[in-house]
Amino acid sequence: MTDRRNSTAVVAKRRTDTPIETDEIRALCEAAGVEVVAERTQARPRDPTYDFGDGAVADIADLVERRDADLVVVDDHLDPGRAYNLEAAVGAEVVDRARLVLDIFGERAETKRARLEVRLAELRYELPRAQARVERGETQGRRGFQSGGERPAAQLRADYRQRIKDLREELDRLDDADDSVRAARRESGFDLVALAGYTNAGKSTLLRRLADDLSVDENDGHADRTDTAASRDRLFETLNTTTRRATVGDRRVLLTDTVGFVDDLPGWLVSSFRTTLAAAREADAVLLVVDATDDREEIRAKVETSLDELADADGALVPVLNKRDEADDLNGKRRLVADRTDAAPVVTSATEDEGLDALRDRLTGALPDRERVSLSVPNTDDGNGFLSWCHDHGTVHDPEYGDRIEFDFEARPEVAAKAEGRAETVTD
Repeated sequence: MTDRRNSTAVVAKRRTDTPIETDEIRALCEAAGVEVVAERTQARPRDPTYDFGDGAVADIADLVERRDADLVVVDDHLDPGRAYNLEAAVGAEVVDRARLVLDIFGERAETKRARLEVRLAELRYELPRAQARVERGETQGRRGFQSGGERPAAQLRADYRQRIKDLREELDRLDDADDSVRAARRESGFDLVALAGYTNAGKSTLLRRLADDLSVDENDGHADRTDTAASRDRLFETLNTTTRRATVGDRRVLLTDTVGFVDDLPGWLVSSFRTTLAAAREADAVLLVVDATDDREEIRAKVETSLDELADADGALVPVLNKRDEADDLNGKRRLVADRTDAAPVVTSATEDEGLDALRDRLTGALPDRERVSLSVPNTDDGNGFLSWCHDHGTVHDPEYGDRIEFDFEARPEVAAKAEGRAETVTD
């Protein structure tokens, strides 16, 4: 990770068609602590040498010199050759979109898992660039790339691949631990719900509105140190997953806020964060939060990308059209989301506390069916202790007290089966 805070940059973007928007790349720069001092856009096919045409390259170089910019931030994914050529031509460090996103991720990574995932993505990003440096003969004097007669390029590839393999194995061990945590939470009677969607859609604010006071951290199982989930208006506020307890109807739920999706990220970068996204893919239900202030085309593209990322999700998907208080054309946007997700969205404003009761009702209906069993235990200390356990793990219906305690118990099927087994062991 490179700390680029307090750097200045010229933003450069090339697309085949117009108009060419730079709002998002500017927001990414702001999230990285980079001040944008100028921009240059160009509408043309990709140039094989610089990505941009010669005229645009000359303009960028002039802007770098006149504005004394530290960086050129290119809103595209540059291969090593184009990045090297452009850097030499403009006289400043060139940072492409993927590198900028990695820098932001690195700054926001607070847990072991997040740091490992960032490092894995960085190694995948760096490998082809390091290979290009070797091919240009830039390894003179660098330690660790020449021994035993092996070619530097082969050594470098082996070194990077081993480090990537080691990181994957460590993340796999964390995955196994997370699977055990999720299983334990379900056995304790919790339904698991994830909030997914693009950055700045309002997921963290929605989490805070839906949650009870108690919270747990998905990453380490300890209580959150803050009173509320982060909900400031900046990209990638949520990189580390945050989990909070909530009550939905008579269901006990654990809500997890996941890392926000971002447009136009390469597949290798997204796959590096697979364990973070697993919280959404393996939940019992997913709230897909959509920003109602986006225009229809943005909503269409973002929903389709989100659905691709959640294609193998286990749970039911509930679309949520958030920020209704700031949006226009709500009916048209509602129809668009319904058409793309095959489900009518719940329209909410998390900041104004609007539509949340309707959302709770929809979420209750989306959660897995529960099983209802009739139980009978002696009216003893052990029997009352078992009844308390049932209250903690599901819903107790119509208890009747006599020599025995008779009641119906409703819970997740695995919890109901466990209750039946425990009831048989409660003695007079």
